[in-house]
Amino acid sequence: MDKHEGTEKRLSREQLLRLTAAAGGATLLGSRFDTAQAALERLGAESGRLQVLDWPGYGNDGGQAMFAQYVKTHPSNKPQFTQMTSESDALGRIHAGLKPDLFRPYVGWVKYFATSGLVQPWDTKQISNFKHLNPFMVKAGQYNGKQYGIPDDWGFDAILYRSDKVHPKARSWGLLFDERYKGKIAWYDDLEMLVMAGLYLGFPRPYRQSDSELKKSQKLLMSKKHLVRLIWSSETNLWEAFGSGDLWIAYAWPNDWVQMKKKKLPVVYMRPKEKPIAWVGMFMLMKGSKRPHLAHAYVNAWSSARSGKWLEDNYGYGHANTLARPSSSALLRALQLTNPKAVTEPNAHLDRDIPRRALYARMWEEVKAS
Repeated sequence: MDKHEGTEKRLSREQLLRLTAAAGGATLLGSRFDTAQAALERLGAESGRLQVLDWPGYGNDGGQAMFAQYVKTHPSNKPQFTQMTSESDALGRIHAGLKPDLFRPYVGWVKYFATSGLVQPWDTKQISNFKHLNPFMVKAGQYNGKQYGIPDDWGFDAILYRSDKVHPKARSWGLLFDERYKGKIAWYDDLEMLVMAGLYLGFPRPYRQSDSELKKSQKLLMSKKHLVRLIWSSETNLWEAFGSGDLWIAYAWPNDWVQMKKKKLPVVYMRPKEKPIAWVGMFMLMKGSKRPHLAHAYVNAWSSARSGKWLEDNYGYGHANTLARPSSSALLRALQLTNPKAVTEPNAHLDRDIPRRALYARMWEEVKAS
C-alpha cells in the first residue's frame, strides 16, 4: 500500500467544514449531511496515486513542470507513470492488463479509441482551462459530439538536418531518400513512414491509400532502406546518434531540433514542400477509471498557459492553450503559434484516422524486415 493511502481517506476537521460549507451551511443536518457525506465518499473512493500512461519525457523524467500544480493541490495522489513508445504500444499494454486512469495518444487515434470501448468522454466543466484551448484542436478531439480527447501538446513531423554537412536539392521529404547521404539518415519507427512516402509520391489521400498506392509507397521505402543508419523509436537514441555526428539527416520532431541546438550543432528543421505531418496530443480518460476527478484535475494543470509556455520554451512543441507564448520569437515563427490552424491544410497535413491501420502496420513491418 502507498504510504499516503491510509491518511488520505481520513478527512481533517478543516476539510470537513469546507465540504459542509460547500453543501450549503455549517450544520450537518438532513440533506446537507447527505451532500457532505457523498462528497466524503467520493474523495475516499478516489484514493491512491493517479495512474498515467504517457510518452518519455513527460513524467518524473523531465516533465514535472507540466503537472506541478496538480501535485501541489493533490500531494497524496501524485501521478505514477508508465511509459508508452507509441499508440500501438499503449494499446498492447492496456490489453495485457495495464489499468491507467488516463493516457495520451495523438489525434489520428481519436476515432479508434472512441469506438473501442476503452475510453469515456471528458466532463469539460471540470477543466477550467478548457475555454482557453484552441477551438480547432478541441473539435479534432471530438467524436459524435463528445469530447474524448483534450488537446494539449502539438507539433510537426518534418526533417532535421546538419546545415554544415547537408545540401538539399529541394525542400522535400525526398531528403530522407538522398543517395548522397548513405549511412547518415534516420527514419522513425512508425507506420507513419508509409504516409510520408505517399505524400512524397503525390498521392491525394496518403492516409487512405489504395492497394496499388500502398505497394508503391512500400516499394519506395524498401528500395531506400539501405541508406538508413537508424530507425528510431527512442528520441534518446536519436539524440545520441545525431549529436555524435553519426547522423546528419533525420525524420524528427521539434524537440529534436531544440536538443541539437542545445548541443550547438548547426541544424535546420525543414518544412518540406509536400507539407509536414502535424499532430496533436490528446489526453483520454479510461473507461472504468477509479480516479476520474483526479484525472480531470491533472489534465487541467497540463492545460494551463503556464504549463504551455514551459512546454514551448523547453521542448519546442506548441501548446493548445492559446494564451501560451514561448520566450523565443524564432520558435513563435517556426511553429506559427499565432495561426490557429497551423496544424492543418494548407499549412500541414493533420494526422488522422487510418481506416486500414492494421494493413499499414503490417506493410511497415515488412519494410523493416526487408
